[in-house]
Amino acid sequence: MRAHPGRRLDGQQLTDLLMRLLLDERLRQRLAVEGAAAVASGAGELECLETVDLTELDSAARQFRTAIWKLGRNGGIASAFPGSLRILAAAGVQDAELLTGFLHSEEFGRFRLVPYTGRGLSVEEAFASYLLGFVAGHPERLASADVDAPVVLRETVTHELMTALFTALVCEQPLSFDIAVGGIVTTGRGHAALRRYTPRSVASWADRPTAAARLENGSPVAYAYFATPAGVTRGAVSAHITAAFETTPSAEGDAARRALSGRGLW
Repeated sequence: MRAHPGRRLDGQQLTDLLMRLLLDERLRQRLAVEGAAAVASGAGELECLETVDLTELDSAARQFRTAIWKLGRNGGIASAFPGSLRILAAAGVQDAELLTGFLHSEEFGRFRLVPYTGRGLSVEEAFASYLLGFVAGHPERLASADVDAPVVLRETVTHELMTALFTALVCEQPLSFDIAVGGIVTTGRGHAALRRYTPRSVASWADRPTAAARLENGSPVAYAYFATPAGVTRGAVSAHITAAFETTPSAEGDAARRALSGRGLW
């Protein structure tokens, strides 16, 4: 796509137009059926749209969807959220529906695909935010598969996002993106965070099933994440260790942090 001399769009305008064409299938259809004059918002866009090869545009749009699905630190969105996507698939929600919804969402706009447009969230955090909104907006679709599915799905999305973010905190310094998730603290060796999940969610992740099984009364499981130069460590932790995350100084908190430091985690 190029603009004719004298009527050029600037770089941002060209980027915006290209993104609209890649994301909006109906816009591409209108361009193919009605022509450039019907969809252009001005002379600059008209000059550009008149040069578009529709076959190449459709191919580029398909490749763009594939590329977004593959973005991320460990093989892409599907690799970052395997458990979440399995739960959704069991409820009849397929990857293609999620990707289409994500590409048209406000959450996708918070992810900065083009570096010079400024900083933004990682694709994993943007997608996780979209998934959590999807769960809130479609409870009936998830409950039809399993009455506890909405809770397990929300917690699995959070867990898989935290794993992706902590992997980035180990491997990518300085970070090329912003983190909006709260509760991540800086330690002497890196970063740490504490979350609380239902025992069923923790057991379903299979990395520490015995830790979840200890709380048969259904009480929330304290689950910690640590990023250090040695890698990412995560799992259910005791009440003694949770004291390390208290915001009010205490002897218990100091002792917990010393214990974690001795294990190379704080």
